[in-house]
Amino acid sequence: MAILSIEHVVKKYGAFTALNDVSLTVEKGEAVAIIGSSGSGKSTLLRCVNDLERISAGRIVIDGETLADTKDGAAVYPPEKTVRRICMKTGMVFQHFNLFPHLTCLENIAIAPVRVRGRSRAQAEETARELLAVVGLESKAGAYPAQLSGGQKQRVAIARALAMEPQIMLFDEPTSALDPETTNEVIATIQKLVARRTTMLIVTHDMRFARESASRVLFMDEGKILEENTPQALFDRPQNPRLQAFLRSVR
Repeated sequence: MAILSIEHVVKKYGAFTALNDVSLTVEKGEAVAIIGSSGSGKSTLLRCVNDLERISAGRIVIDGETLADTKDGAAVYPPEKTVRRICMKTGMVFQHFNLFPHLTCLENIAIAPVRVRGRSRAQAEETARELLAVVGLESKAGAYPAQLSGGQKQRVAIARALAMEPQIMLFDEPTSALDPETTNEVIATIQKLVARRTTMLIVTHDMRFARESASRVLFMDEGKILEENTPQALFDRPQNPRLQAFLRSVR
């Protein structure tokens, strides 16, 4: 079952086209990685899925509900309350963590389920402790973000997104702000989610991670998806000349 369906999406900023007729689906349990040069449209696509950016045309469907569609050549969205409800089916992990500095790790994870989902504090904190164990940080429940390494902050951010029980996790360059050692911590955490069959769409510059963890890899350039395949086929037998050049540049 497709958790995410993107059909012929266009995103324009004035005369500049950031996304140009992009279509893809993400099935339940898939981990799909998007690679490409900076400015190729990867993060813009992710932000459109989470309504941080609004498309110019096309269609986006999340877990069977239409977030955006096209009428008379322009994108239309449902009422804001419906948009917010649909977007709750996504969990977003950003490049720079975005944790609340005045809250402990446990509180960072529990706050949204209480305020947005209406969970009791006891229930939300129990789930938060379980998720801290999943990301290997059960001993940091009472720590504040300033007391954590970058990798630990990102793992708390992953737990925070999971606490909202999303249908699909969206990762926007989750390791690009980290050093190699802490990058490995975060990759190991995401690989745990892969093993748990968590549905994920991951924008990454880490080719090793994309090769070892994704079930499918997409290559974007100039706002278009130029090639998609299994990791082994895409990295070992690239067909598109632009992808071939990109892979030579990152090796």
